[in-house]
Amino acid sequence: MGAALFFARLHKPFLAFALSVPANPIAESDADAYPTATMNGDSGILTEEGKERTLEEYLGSHPEDTRALRALMKLKLQARKPAEAIAIVDRLIALEPSDKGLPLLRAHLQSQGGDTETAKQLFEEMLQRDPLFVEAYHGLVTAASQAESEGDLGAILDRIMTAMELCKKEKRKEEVRDFKLLVAQVKVIQGEYGEALKVYQELVKEEPRDFRPYLCQGIIYTLLRKKDEADKQFQKYRRLVPKGHPYAQYFDENMVAMDVFSQMSEGKRPAALKRDNQANGRQHLNGPSSSLARFASVYGTLA
Repeated sequence: MGAALFFARLHKPFLAFALSVPANPIAESDADAYPTATMNGDSGILTEEGKERTLEEYLGSHPEDTRALRALMKLKLQARKPAEAIAIVDRLIALEPSDKGLPLLRAHLQSQGGDTETAKQLFEEMLQRDPLFVEAYHGLVTAASQAESEGDLGAILDRIMTAMELCKKEKRKEEVRDFKLLVAQVKVIQGEYGEALKVYQELVKEEPRDFRPYLCQGIIYTLLRKKDEADKQFQKYRRLVPKGHPYAQYFDENMVAMDVFSQMSEGKRPAALKRDNQANGRQHLNGPSSSLARFASVYGTLA
């Protein structure tokens, strides 16, 4: 997979749930509430490893403290320990069975860890309970993208279109919009940039204040080497994205990496890509630039 999944691996939608705990779960002012922790030298600052150990010790005597469990889960994710994070999610599911986001989080973690078949099964179970659950469809798209299975993506897209039509008949406007975003994201992953741009432009006409279509258009134009147009879209995105939005911060921090991958593919893209750039056409699923495509697909559904 290599660079093709770089951004997708760094920031999946499940992180929106995982990072919903306080930014600093064990603040120094709260240290006395937990057992002895590991400090960083003489600075008195709790290390990440120390925070993990402190929370684990605390949870040994307070196993049902969901706030502490979520904080530990966040630390496990940041430390790239998906198996341990999944075990914590299982504990949270048992304690908070009504939280719809937790099974979704668990499925995404399975996908992130490479177990796409289990992830697909979990997403399908969610769709059996709620056939119009857009985030479960997004999970299927993510799993298929992880497995680099274009055939699966096509079949999932057909199901997404069917679900969207049902939402239209039931006049569920918000769900229709979410499904349109998902359609565009599949097109991005498939390399059908022209088709994706049409959907994003339609979404802008419907709701000009939504920052997501501008962001995704900016990424697509970056892939197509249309820097001026990309800059225009990014400017619109920055004007609209809420101040302090976590995904805005993440995006800004990774703009340099995006430029690097864009430059990498400049000299390596096949002749077909050069032709397609002129028509806002199609790019192959693999290759350095597809990392940006997947990055766009990840960001498209985050609000």
